Amino acid sequence: MTTRRTVIGSMLGIFGSSSSPSKVIKPPMLKQGDKVGMVAPASNAYEPEEILIAKETMEQYGFQVELGKYINAQNGYLAGTDQQRAEDINTMFRRPDIKGIMTFSGGYGCSRILPLLDYAAIRKNPKVIIGHSDITALLLAIHRQTGLVTFHGSSGLTGVNQYAIASFKNTIMANNPIGQVAKPPNNNRNNRLITIRSGIATGQLVGGNLTLVTNLLGTPYEPDTRGKIFFLEDIGEEPYRVDRMLTQLWLAGKFQQAAGIALGHFVDCVPKEYQASFYQTISLENILRDRFDSLKIPTLYNLMFGHVTDNAVLPLGAIATLDATAKTLSINENAVI
Repeated sequence: MTTRRTVIGSMLGIFGSSSSPSKVIKPPMLKQGDKVGMVAPASNAYEPEEILIAKETMEQYGFQVELGKYINAQNGYLAGTDQQRAEDINTMFRRPDIKGIMTFSGGYGCSRILPLLDYAAIRKNPKVIIGHSDITALLLAIHRQTGLVTFHGSSGLTGVNQYAIASFKNTIMANNPIGQVAKPPNNNRNNRLITIRSGIATGQLVGGNLTLVTNLLGTPYEPDTRGKIFFLEDIGEEPYRVDRMLTQLWLAGKFQQAAGIALGHFVDCVPKEYQASFYQTISLENILRDRFDSLKIPTLYNLMFGHVTDNAVLPLGAIATLDATAKTLSINENAVI
């Protein structure tokens, strides 16, 4: 039976925790000719050419791309020291000539720099910041600490196609209500939308990569899911590991508090071909059904976001409506001003 869960507090932009800002801040819209900064807040470039590839990806939108001071730094698997990576982000937010911040890639390392970010300066100088995968930690922390709408979407090194480009332009380079998002470009088996629990829910979007969301539990940066549309995706995790992380979030009450659950693509989340952890397994779809069906919260699986080239941009903090019965996710407002 279809039910409607409308979250008035979420629509008014009220966060669930007293430690969170009460006001949602929308950044200025980006336009062709704007100067944007590119930073590497997580892993470093394996090869120098990757920096140029990432830069060219963002130049296709008509931006002037300025690389962060430490984007070429190397510190093992990190793009420089924690202080260097945080300094690049803080500098880009403080500079008035930089209109938006693009991330080079994910990998690992964003969680390490969260205490080093200047949240007061970020709140004072709101700008678009976008990325996904490990960048989830950065997006969630900034949104939680400042109220700024942040954007879950492709980083510079991520391969993008016309689908991702169109979503970027519609979400970040236009200030009209965004409308339906993350609709598959075709209905093949890999993109088929699956209703796990029918119903309709409205609330602010929050979420990102499952591993990073779980990693932030118990910290000042964990997502507040109360009355929210909670979205998740991941890559390369065996089914039992997905099960374990979902169970941890369930035990923490993060799913029970949400208004709706929007699940993206879980890429290569299958048992290892060799040396599988268990001789027997449960399929990913059945794990998702087992965890979410009993919650009686509208839940839709296989939306077009995550580690895919057809990667929709999702603005954290924007009001969205999830219709798991009709299999749609729509953003009811503009995400930039």
